Amino acid sequence: MQKVNKVVFGLCLIGLSSCIACSSDNKSSAAKSSENEQILDTLTYKMQSFKEISPYFAVPSEEQVDTTKFTAYYPVFDEEINTLVKESIYLDGEENMVQVSESFLTAFNEYAEDQIVAESGPLHAWFRDISCQVLLNTGKFLTLQNSISEYTGGAHGIQVVVLSNYDVQEKKELALTDIVSDTVKLKSIAEKFFREQENLSETESFGKAYFFDNDNFALADNFGLTKEGLLLYYNVYEIKPYADGPTSLLIPYAALSEVLTERVGLLAKNTSNIN
Repeated sequence: MQKVNKVVFGLCLIGLSSCIACSSDNKSSAAKSSENEQILDTLTYKMQSFKEISPYFAVPSEEQVDTTKFTAYYPVFDEEINTLVKESIYLDGEENMVQVSESFLTAFNEYAEDQIVAESGPLHAWFRDISCQVLLNTGKFLTLQNSISEYTGGAHGIQVVVLSNYDVQEKKELALTDIVSDTVKLKSIAEKFFREQENLSETESFGKAYFFDNDNFALADNFGLTKEGLLLYYNVYEIKPYADGPTSLLIPYAALSEVLTERVGLLAKNTSNIN
């Protein structure tokens, strides 16, 4: 399945049809590396921060002047691993964070210029914040959790979390079928934990409180390996109204012993050694 983000961003972003020349990653005003390189995990990486702002300022108030900004905080590995995971960090096919920033800010700048020419009212600042964290790092498996929060106008912003799992030794992204051998059994197990978490009986209808098709429980497209178990993550609007926020469901490895693939089963048996 396509990553959740590639569906959600299509709904929340204003058209990004124009392109501008790409700047290099060493843009002096853009990025700075954290001094604290992460050395506890098997894969060595450093966390890097990035910030850019639009030259067009929103309507000033007596207290402050606001403008559109793009911020990011994300892990940087060696070249081989960076190539493997870049689609999970940059998300829409970009090669680096400069390109991601420029795509977002270009859309706002075009909107701002149109508003100014048309004299159609005040500008309202946008923002996008990307925070990509290493959720699991064993040397064999790597899980990234990319949290994106943004506002591009409207009643409220949007928050999306994208989980991505990799077999580092095999150099590939993991599908759910790489993690479990029987998705039907997984669904049954997950529903049991979901009902317990939501305080629903075994036979109680999901009703209008949840967005499950035909009142049938569904696995999240978004899943991640963690030290404790398999995490299923439903983003805002996937199974509940916006006001209820996202839903995360953690299924302990012990409950999945019958359905885990052999390779992931070894991970589950050695969780005490995971940093």
